[in-house]
Amino acid sequence: MAFQLIGAPIALYSEFKSGAADKGVAALRKELGVKFPGLRLNNFSQEQANDKIRNKAKAIWKSGLNPFFIGGDHSITLPILEASSKPFDVFWFDAHADAYDVYKHKLSHATVLRRVSELHRCRNIYLIGYRFKKIKEEVEFLKKSDKVQVIKVKDIKKKHSKRYYVTIDIDVLDPVYAPGVDHPVPKGMKPAQLITAIKQLKKGNLIGVDLVEVVPDNDYTGITTHNAAEIIKEFLE
Repeated sequence: MAFQLIGAPIALYSEFKSGAADKGVAALRKELGVKFPGLRLNNFSQEQANDKIRNKAKAIWKSGLNPFFIGGDHSITLPILEASSKPFDVFWFDAHADAYDVYKHKLSHATVLRRVSELHRCRNIYLIGYRFKKIKEEVEFLKKSDKVQVIKVKDIKKKHSKRYYVTIDIDVLDPVYAPGVDHPVPKGMKPAQLITAIKQLKKGNLIGVDLVEVVPDNDYTGITTHNAAEIIKEFLE
């Protein structure tokens, strides 16, 4: 499979002005040593940014490549998947459910899983690494949803998906390995566990990937950017 890397630097509704909007893309570009292009989303509304991301994803799929978007925040996943012309499943790596109905905006990073689940072409979402279970609205949504399943890493190989997308919020990793996020949650995955999952997912009909929520300003060690880059490399190999 061949990917086209593209940056999508937007984070309009984060609680902290800490760099997910633009510094994450720049840091990963430097760490990877690859001059991949980035969308210009400065001064865009969420709707305007989504239009541009959606159109870019459509163009990449039309070219015969698979998109690999680097955020930015998790809001970018919705317009990417809106561009898919065929049904899909999603393997969703995240410490959080991102299942509010509205959080500052109906299309924000904290509502994105719910919005994706509402797409007609979305068949299943497999949520992996979810452990922040303090939001009643999200917990209730997950209980009632007929599309979202909370699974463990070991269960991935049991899901025989015909066509699927992978989205990775870097906070799925334990804060020891990824402190550079806005909302770290203890008892997360180890990088080796995530790499093992990626190796499994690369074997099937993977149609695209995004990696989001790297916040370099919250990590003076640089380990978050390093581990995120290693994850990207694993997909690209």
